[in-house]
This record gives sequence, C-alpha cells and structure tokens, in this order.
Amino acid sequence: MDRTQAFEKAKSLAEAGTLDEAFEAIEKYTSEDGIEYTLPEMQIINIIVCEKLTSCSFEEKKDACFQCLPLLEGVKMVKSAEWLELYIDAVYDVFSKLSRYARDEERNEVWNRIKEIYYELTLAAKKVWKEKNAPGGLEVYVSYAKLVKSYLDVADEDSYKICETYAKEAKFVGKGTLEDEDFRDAKKSIDTINKMITDAKHEKELIQDSD
Repeated sequence: MDRTQAFEKAKSLAEAGTLDEAFEAIEKYTSEDGIEYTLPEMQIINIIVCEKLTSCSFEEKKDACFQCLPLLEGVKMVKSAEWLELYIDAVYDVFSKLSRYARDEERNEVWNRIKEIYYELTLAAKKVWKEKNAPGGLEVYVSYAKLVKSYLDVADEDSYKICETYAKEAKFVGKGTLEDEDFRDAKKSIDTINKMITDAKHEKELIQDSD
C-alpha cells in the first residue's frame, strides 16, 4: 500500500469510527520528522483529529489529544492559504481541548510545544498573507491569543506581546485593499485578539494577587 492509499484508508477508517486503525494506517508517514503533507493529506489529518477528539469519552480526552499531537508536530509548513487554515484548525482544536485536561506539571511542557508550532506557523503565514490586515493571517493570531488565554497560567510575556503587536499593526493598516466583508472580518479578528490578551492579563494579575 503506497502513501496515497494509506491516507485514503485512514480516512475511511476514521469516518467509520475505527480511529486506532486510522492512526496505524498512516503511522509510517506521520512518524517522520519534517514530513510535508499535501493538501488532500492535510484534509484527512483534519478528519482524523476531529473524529478522535469528538468520539472519545471525557476520561479519554487527554490521551486523545496527546495521540493527535504527533500528527501535527514537526510538520513542514506548506505555504498555501487553504493548507494553513486546515492546519490551524487542527492545532487549535487539540491544544484548546488539552488545556482543560493537562495537569499543572504538564502545562509548561504543553505551552512550549504550542510556542514551537506557532513560531513556524507565523513564519509561514507571513509568506502567504503578506498584508497585516489579511483575515487569513489574522486568524493565526486569533487562535494564538485564544490559547494564551487558555494557558494564561504558563503563557509567556513574549507570546502576549506577539499577539498584541500584530493586532496593532493590522489595525494601523486599516482597510487597505480589502473588500468590505473582509475588512469586517479583519476588524472582528483584531478585536478578538485584543480582548483575549486583555482578559488573560487581567486574570493572571488576579491569580498572582491571590497567591
């Protein structure tokens, strides 16, 4: 069975609810460091991640998140808007759910893994969405800011600043060449980033004051 067949088999298995077999079908390819998924493969990865996280029980949720991470870590970023949007969705889905289940002693490690992914993700995003006010590029920072809020107990100041700075620069660009609908989406994303970071800072101060 070649790579294309393996991914198609994994898709069928995931849609049928046999998730462990789906993971096994593509293990040979997903365990490679620096793997580059094609767009159809990234679509299948998304299906597997979504099915895995929604089909497991509450008790299994944390293990499911950790099982999905190897599909997404160490992946070579493809400089394509559609590919990056799929990747962002999968990454955010895993880490946002994991924030509810990771124990205190695990959260620093998880946050470091988030930072590594978003470092590569932001570099790729700048190549694809060259204008700071592009809605697609802003979505990268929306998801990052939401994760900062979810992991406010361990998130670092640099990550707060990265999100704030990008939102500020996007706001400065204004409408630019955007169509009206895209501009509305951009403004909504900027507002979301600022709200997430402001809330995270406020809640972190409350935690520190109570210690």
